[in-house]
Amino acid sequence: METWSLLSEPLMYLSGYLKRHQAEYYRRLSAIRTDGDWEGWVSYFLEGVEVAALEAERNIVALASLVAADRRRLLQAPKAGPASYRLFELLPLMPRFSIEMARQRPHTTFPTATAAVRLLEDLVIVRELTGQKKNRSYSYQAYIDLLSR
Repeated sequence: METWSLLSEPLMYLSGYLKRHQAEYYRRLSAIRTDGDWEGWVSYFLEGVEVAALEAERNIVALASLVAADRRRLLQAPKAGPASYRLFELLPLMPRFSIEMARQRPHTTFPTATAAVRLLEDLVIVRELTGQKKNRSYSYQAYIDLLSR
């Protein structure tokens, strides 16, 4: 039996293209109904696939570049250690987190997790969101911003 190796999640966002070109989308659909213009629809749709694929590729490269640059900065930091390395590697999986989450995921102590978060904050890799003294949450905002484009 042949295996398709399908992606578990979408890699590109075609609906973004369709929304940006909504008038053309409806015009092409109408042309199918009124004139049977399937070729025009397929051409329009394939153009959208091409644009969405190129945008996805650019986003993947931008995310990989951001993570690589931030990883280099962390590795060059004199105070960096195993806890900050482990936390950094988890950031793409949890770009918004609390100290408690930083403690639980790599299974460390609260002071160690706090020190790791503080180092990432000092390197401007993460930033604190709440402005509170307790129950603070943090964000790998540059990563989130790239995902939101």
